[in-house]
Amino acid sequence: MNRIVPSLAFALAAWAIALPAHAGKGGPQPPATVDPTITKSGRNDNRLYVGINWNFGVRNGATAVVGYRGAKGAAGGHVNGFKTELSYVLSGAPMGFGELRVKYLNGSRSVQGEAGAGYSFAHQAFLLNGGVQGPYINGGVDYLFDKAGSARSA
Repeated sequence: MNRIVPSLAFALAAWAIALPAHAGKGGPQPPATVDPTITKSGRNDNRLYVGINWNFGVRNGATAVVGYRGAKGAAGGHVNGFKTELSYVLSGAPMGFGELRVKYLNGSRSVQGEAGAGYSFAHQAFLLNGGVQGPYINGGVDYLFDKAGSARSA
C-alpha cells in the first residue's frame, strides 16, 4: 500500500502534464472570425494592458504598469491614438503609486512615437513624457518638475 499511493500520484501528475500536448488535435477547425472593428478606412486597436517597466535615473527599479491604449490604424499603415497608464513602484523606492500618464501616440504599425504629461506620486511632481513604442517593447523618458518649478530628468 505504501508504494501504490506515490505511484498513483506520479501517474496522475504525468497524465495531467501530458493533457495539453493533445490540445487542438482532432475535430474540425473553428470557423474563421471577422473582427468587427476592421473597416475599409482602417482598424481600431483598443485594449487594456499590464506590464513591468524598468526605471533608470532618479529611481532605479521595477514598476508594475496598468494601462489602456486606444489607437486607430489607417489602411495605409498610419497609426494614431492615446494611452493612459498608472504605475505602481515595486523596487528602488518605497512601494506605492508611481506615475499617472496620459500620452498621445502617432506613427506606423511597427513603431509609434509618444508624447504626454502626467503626475509622479512618488516625487509629488508633474511630468512631461516622450517615448517610442514597438511590438512588445516600449521606451521613454520622464521630465519631472519640482514643486518649486525647477526640473529634473528621470
